[in-house]
Order: sequence, then C-alpha cells, then structure tokens
Amino acid sequence: MSRQDADVVLVGLGAVGGVIAAELAAAGARVIALEKGAEYSPDQDVRKFDELRYEVRNAITPGMQSDPITWRPDERSVGCPLPWQVGPLSMGPLFLPPSLGVGGGSIHWAAWAFRFREAEFRLATTLEERFGKDILDGTTAVDWPYDYDELEPFYERAEIELGVSGRAGNLNGETQEGGNPFEAPRRSEFPMPPLDPAPTDTPFVAAVKGMGYHPYPAPAAINSEPYRGRSACTYCGFCRDYACHVGAKASTAVTHVPAALATGNLEIRSFARATEVIHDGTGTAQGVRYIDLPSMKEREVHAPLVILSAYALENARLLLASGLNENGQVGRNFITHNFPFLVGTLPEYTNLFVGPAVASSVVDDFTSELVDPAEGVLWGGPIVNFAGDQQPIEAMKMAGAGIPRFGPEFKEWMRQNYRRLFSMWSERASLPRPEYYVDLDPKVRDPFGQPALRITHDWHDSVARDVEFILARMKEIGTEMGATDMWTFPAKPPYHVSTHEVGTHRMGEDPTTSVVDSYGRSHEVANLYVVGGGQMPTYGAYNPTLTIWAMAFRTAEHLAREHGARTAGVAA
Repeated sequence: MSRQDADVVLVGLGAVGGVIAAELAAAGARVIALEKGAEYSPDQDVRKFDELRYEVRNAITPGMQSDPITWRPDERSVGCPLPWQVGPLSMGPLFLPPSLGVGGGSIHWAAWAFRFREAEFRLATTLEERFGKDILDGTTAVDWPYDYDELEPFYERAEIELGVSGRAGNLNGETQEGGNPFEAPRRSEFPMPPLDPAPTDTPFVAAVKGMGYHPYPAPAAINSEPYRGRSACTYCGFCRDYACHVGAKASTAVTHVPAALATGNLEIRSFARATEVIHDGTGTAQGVRYIDLPSMKEREVHAPLVILSAYALENARLLLASGLNENGQVGRNFITHNFPFLVGTLPEYTNLFVGPAVASSVVDDFTSELVDPAEGVLWGGPIVNFAGDQQPIEAMKMAGAGIPRFGPEFKEWMRQNYRRLFSMWSERASLPRPEYYVDLDPKVRDPFGQPALRITHDWHDSVARDVEFILARMKEIGTEMGATDMWTFPAKPPYHVSTHEVGTHRMGEDPTTSVVDSYGRSHEVANLYVVGGGQMPTYGAYNPTLTIWAMAFRTAEHLAREHGARTAGVAA
C-alpha cells in the first residue's frame, strides 16, 4: 500500500463503531472514523423537547430524499419508495433506519437492553427439536457459530461499560426473587437497580401476577442512579426517538467515543458519506472512498484495516456498491421484526407521557421457545408494558380506527383519553427465507448517483399466526387491567423496516453460505471487517442492541488480541 492515512478506517460511528473505535484507539491504533451525520454537541441535546422536529420531521434519522430505500413484496413487483414515509405525516423514526450522526441508533433508541435466550443462538436446531425437520423447509435458518456461553462475558461487559439497570433472575443458575425466572444464567447482577416504574406499570403488574405470570423489571440501558460520571434519569418523558439531555441513556456518543477521542488516536470525519470500499479485486482493501458533504467533493482515506460498522442495511449497500459479493450472499437472509402492539384506555389516569417507555415490566411466559408447541406457535415473544414516553402527536397517530383525527370530536377524545392511555408490545422476527433479501434498485438512485437499496420482503403466514397468539394474550391482560377500550396493530403490518434489521451480511464458517466469520471478518477480503446486526444468522424475540454491543466487544477484543497495539499488516 503506497498511501496510509491511518491504521484503521472505520465507516459508521454508531453503536458498533463507537465500541470498536474506543478499543482500537486505546490499543494505540490510529483510527479515522467516517460518519455521514453530524458530531452533536451536548447543548443540542438540551434543546430536544420538540415532538414536531424529532417525532414527525425525523430530524436525526435519514429521510427518503437523501437515503432512499425502495420496497416490494416479491420479485414480480416493482420497488417503490417506502410507502409509510411519504406524504405529510410519517409514522415516526421507529420505522426508519437508525439515527444519523455520532452515536447512531444509540442516540434515539428506547434502551430496552435484553439479552438473547440460550435457545435463540440455536434457533434452527430448537425448531427442529420442537416441530421436526420439515419445519425449516423453505427457510435458510441456521444456528449461530457460537452459543450464549461464548457471548455471556461480553454481555456483562456491555452492561457494565454502557450502564444497564435491572434485576437479575438467574445468577449462575440460581433463580433470584423479582427477576426474570426464564432468563439465561448471568455471572453478575446488573450494575444498577431497576428504574422507578412509570404509573401505568402498577395495573399491568397487578393484572399479570393475578393471571399467574411472572413480571420482572425491564432491563434498561438508562441510569437509575448516577453512574460513571453520568446523571440518573430525570423521567422527562422525551427518551425514545430523542437524545438524552442529561446523558442518562447509554449511547456510545457519551460513553465510548469521548474515551476514544481522549487517547488522541481517533479522528472523526463527520458529514462524510461513504460510497465505496477501495479494493484491488484480489482480496485486499486499500481504504474507503467518500463524499465530503460540506464541499461535495469526493475524497479517499487509506488504511491497512477497513471496518464497516454501520447499520445492517447500510453495510450491505456499501458491499454491493463496491462489487464485493463474490458468493452472492450479501443482502440475503434479510430479517426484521414484526411488533404486536395493543393500545387501549383505562378508567384511571396512566399519564403515559411521564418517564421513559422502558420504565416498565415484562412477562416472558410466552416468549421464544417457551410457548407450548400444541399452540402451533413457532416462536413466541415477551409481553412488554409500554410505560411512558408517549407525546400527544404520537398518541394521535396510534389512535384506533373510528377515532376522529381532527375537529371537535378529536379534541374531545384527546381531552378524555390521552391521560388514560396504556399499551403493550412484543416482537416476532421473520425467519430468513430465500425470497427475503436486499439488493440495489435498478432504477432509483440517491442524490449522489448511487443506486438505492431495495428490500424484497413480505410477512409470512407463520409470523402472522404467532403475532395473533401474542395479541390474544395481550387482550386478556388488558381485560384483566380493566380496559375500557382496546385496539391492535395488524398481524401483517404495512412496514418492512423496523430499526431492527439483521442478517444482511450473515456470519458463518462456511465461505460459500456466509459473508463474514464469527468476528465479522470478510471471507472475500482478508483485511475487511463487516460488523453489526447484519452478522446475525437468525433472530429471536428481543431487541438487538445489547447483543450487537456484546458482539462488537467480542470483535474489538479479537482485533486487539490478534494484532496488538498496532493494526498495520492485519491481513497477514
């Protein structure tokens, strides 16, 4: 390599990139991080209390004008711009790729910090054991290349370094009172006690206990008390979809990026839109080509180690745009989450605008593989009380059919019901199938001349059946809570992006059926790592961020261990 600007060039300084940048910079590597969004200052977070700016106008998430994504249900259809993100009123950042800027999705996430269950690392085998081998016909589901025990120390590290509040339910195999009795074994207690529950959590917990279920406080990557120099939660109610104005919510923007900068080994190039991995076509990457957005000039940065640490969709788009898809696996095995969601009203005030949504309780009695096979449910999901963080505009958008959207009747409905709302949610991932994938749209291009990403995906009947099962359990809980009205989202919803996309650069040891190895190292280009949720070969019923962080710590430790203080010659 004739030119070397740094030891490492890293694309995407979000949840994954922040962790890896901090680890490598601390090890002595010179890192240049390209981030297509801004490097935010703390005073911007203080001014976050603006629902129009963040919830409706999506100020910190990519829009369809600059980052178009098209969707089609099948290969016979023509891709169209994401239908739920056009028109005067969007459905909000939940149904968009994660935030732009340093910190990425960890800026606006809700901070539910679940660990995956043991069975979710061997989902394919578990399904076969429960239903027989034929159950996987038509899918590309495989087990992970490692198990829960391999990742457990990195879960622990993520909880400690980022800060997670909660209560253990299984310490080294011993059940703990008040925690999740169904969780996988943990080596240590959470670093902080649970958040104070929001008002709506009291009737939820009373109802599910009365039904014989086992509620536990949701694990929250939000400080319940001052932690590592960061403030405790103020319960302001502007959390999910917003930056935290006191730094209580875990984000690499306030945890790992400042630590990396303090070493003097990290250079951030913000508003730098990566367009291509520079490679010689013989298995070696030289660097990354990008557009410097303030000047609109094309630039290059060169290093002996290239790491793509952006979102699963963006990592796949960059690989495809760079012509790096020798085995045809890039973009395959697309998986996203379907969210069973119930909203209703109670006789008493719930004040759903108070505190974070994650100041809540969860029941795992119907999650993952715990559902009785006789129910016909392939994979269940947790039932989570959505306890707070519901501003008026979002509440209006979540109102049920038949509720007026404007005029005197709408105003009266809001006056009578806004402070009485309650809701529950769950998650069910689609199994990877050959017909679900992302590629480059042959017709639609972004403003920089690059092809847009195209998603081909529809909701399988098996997912809809599982969702209907969970919704039925939610309705039973709502009835027990004394709901005066309830409505649910459809089992086959109109969205196909959920901020929980995975699988698009699957990991595995067989280079013919996967894109990267278990650490994210490319099978095609020896000095290229592609790290993040896109590595996940299958996906269960929990939010992915804590697991993505654990995977990032595992990869970062591997890089530091394998290549020492300097990363020059990493491909050797």
